[in-house]
Amino acid sequence: MWESMQPKTYEYDPAVFDFAAAVRSIYRTEDLSTLRPDAPMELLTWRTDQSTEFHAAFYREFEPRLRDLYRGFVKSFVPDVLGTDEFCFQRVPTFRIHFPGNVAVGEFHKDGDYHHADGEVNFWLPLTRAWGTNSVWVEREQGSEDYAATELDVGQLLVFDAVGWNHGNKVNDTDSTRVSFDFRCIRLADYRASDLRTVDAGRGLWIGDYFDVF
Repeated sequence: MWESMQPKTYEYDPAVFDFAAAVRSIYRTEDLSTLRPDAPMELLTWRTDQSTEFHAAFYREFEPRLRDLYRGFVKSFVPDVLGTDEFCFQRVPTFRIHFPGNVAVGEFHKDGDYHHADGEVNFWLPLTRAWGTNSVWVEREQGSEDYAATELDVGQLLVFDAVGWNHGNKVNDTDSTRVSFDFRCIRLADYRASDLRTVDAGRGLWIGDYFDVF
């Protein structure tokens, strides 16, 4: 039976899994925290927070620059967290970019509000230092709506039940852009076939579309 997972910070070796370098190569920058849009951008909403040119570039370049590195990380890291080698995982991680004066996700929410099912475990991995208003804010206790900022350095990630725990962004009042990606995994023992789709890209929330297995 599925039990909600308390938020927990883990560490990995960023020299072995150098996601930041791969993403820097996409944007041709030495410092992801300095990325900025070319023109002023309206405050993003849940309908538009995956629609920037930065998102398009990440997803376009994911296959040649990040796919093998990502799959290697998932295969080596996730089993210890989930306690099993039998799980499915998000085929392409979700990219986030949190510019100063804006948000990376359009509203505070639970992933369960967007068709995601109990059993999913969210892995949130920043590629820049994350703190204060440029980070993700998660409830201190499930259902409390009393939020705290997640503070992580490159080489750390947050693992939590994003389906059941409220989380979101505040307007970034730092001068540092936060770049991150997140992905979801489900133990096969907890997986239930579904005909639901993601609300943004319309991906089918089943193995073979949104999810994959090794």
